[in-house]
Amino acid sequence: MSAADLILHHYDFSNYSEKVRLVLGLKKLAWHSVTIPAWAPKPDYTPLTAGYRRTPALQIGADVYCDTQLIAAVLEELAPTPTLYPGADVARTRALTAALVHWAEVSLFRPVALYITGRHAARFPEAFHADRARLHGRPVPSVAQVEASAAKYEAQVAPQLAHLEALLGSGAAWVLGDAPGLADLALYEAPWFLETIGGADALPAGLPRLRAWMQRVAALGHGRAQAMTAAQALAVARASRPRAPAAGCVGPVPEGLSCGDAVTVRPLDEDAPASGRLVAVDAHRITLASTSAATADVHVHFPRLGYRLGRARR
Repeated sequence: MSAADLILHHYDFSNYSEKVRLVLGLKKLAWHSVTIPAWAPKPDYTPLTAGYRRTPALQIGADVYCDTQLIAAVLEELAPTPTLYPGADVARTRALTAALVHWAEVSLFRPVALYITGRHAARFPEAFHADRARLHGRPVPSVAQVEASAAKYEAQVAPQLAHLEALLGSGAAWVLGDAPGLADLALYEAPWFLETIGGADALPAGLPRLRAWMQRVAALGHGRAQAMTAAQALAVARASRPRAPAAGCVGPVPEGLSCGDAVTVRPLDEDAPASGRLVAVDAHRITLASTSAATADVHVHFPRLGYRLGRARR
């Protein structure tokens, strides 16, 4: 793998994409930018991801990495300096980062997203609201129902932003010390999304440390992006061969599956399955083989944490 061959499939107001864009900025990497639709259908994207529809994905040749926890790990391996886990005790920083990322992207971000998209529900087409409802296995709501969710979740937002303000109260410029890391980039997602959808006034008043920190995070930039079309990215996949996995199926697979089986991979909390042939799985990663006329053979990689394997239905 080479950092010069990075292709990020993303869209502008995706909070998870913003996290990866900031990782690329922190590491001062060059990359190719493919803009994908913000809701289904995604005809030039899902062939690359074996049907997985969440955003973003990082493509390197014929290997496609899904979910930002895996994408961050791949970028850290490719460009270890500056690290996403600053500090003398890297293992401790990684553990603290994992806890903060979970808070940032589950307990904090979800109510923020439901609040601010509810406040601005009429700005989004019905297809957007229907897409997000299907993703979470819920009935398709009316715009009025989406708007009503704003009042339901507004009370969940301010107390958590106050926690973030307090977390920045030690005098350090960054969440876990004197240098930015993945914890900062993940925690930035929620207030960034508030301002991206709701404007500068959407962030509650009285959070001076949070506002100053947001400026420092934004100043990291997005690296050096060069636009690429979806057709060009698919052509890269067709012209490449996926890397051989470092290992096959390591140890017993709890789901009772074996390498070579036709399987599905899906997030634990969302209906966003991928389908393919299992070529590797260990404690950290799941890899599927997939093929289509658009891509030829690709390997699609997922983190083990947060995902479940299942046998594909015949």
